[in-house]
Amino acid sequence: MGLLKRLFQGGAAEEKGSSGSSSGISGPSGQGENPVSRMNGDEKLDYWGQACRLSDPEERLRRLEPLAESGFDAAWISMIDAYLELARQQGTDPPFERVEYCARKAADAGIPDGHSHLGMLCGSPLYGEYDPAGAAREFLLAIEGGSELAVRLLLDCWNREFHEESFSKEENARITALFHNDIKEALKPEIERLAGEDGRETCTAFGFLYFYGIYFEPSLSRAKEYFTRLSEMGISLGRRMLENPVFDDDDDDDEDDEEEDG
Repeated sequence: MGLLKRLFQGGAAEEKGSSGSSSGISGPSGQGENPVSRMNGDEKLDYWGQACRLSDPEERLRRLEPLAESGFDAAWISMIDAYLELARQQGTDPPFERVEYCARKAADAGIPDGHSHLGMLCGSPLYGEYDPAGAAREFLLAIEGGSELAVRLLLDCWNREFHEESFSKEENARITALFHNDIKEALKPEIERLAGEDGRETCTAFGFLYFYGIYFEPSLSRAKEYFTRLSEMGISLGRRMLENPVFDDDDDDDEDDEEEDG
């Protein structure tokens, strides 16, 4: 694994700290400060929408942080977006530890893109120890929840090949093989757990994995089986995936196979 370590070295980013204390807010009655914790669900939803539309990411963070801490979990992802936008504006690295905190809170609350962001952090040599296997695990957890962002991220990870100029062709081939083996071993426990179940998470994950040829050999017929079961559960993702024209081609191939068998 020495070659991999030489490829990915980078210290942990310096913690930037919190965005600051929360500012006062006007409640629905318009009568001065009204702590977010005293808002009802509809008021929090409206407040979240207003906060997300603010152009200033620092002000957005001041509004979103107490909202997230009060139990409005979608605000954790909105905070990550604000941290990243603020870093772009300032030309600095994102406050990785704050981003990780928000992503972990979102993931613990069952929000798939919390796992997506954790995976991106694991896969960043700028933050802590580079951990592509950990990234792959997080992406798979996000895929189970229906994150199509995580599908693309895991696909990029699964298909990665190394062509470093400082290494020979044989060394690059060995690094690529080691990398792919690590990713497969990292995914294996979760794949085995999903294989023993038959719910929404399994159908979502296996549908995408067979569709793109991640972990399994690509199979449109198997992908279609899982997306069909997902659609029968009333999940819109399954219906939308079945509308992909490639499945029409797959039906034609199945009919040709049956005619040949006959």
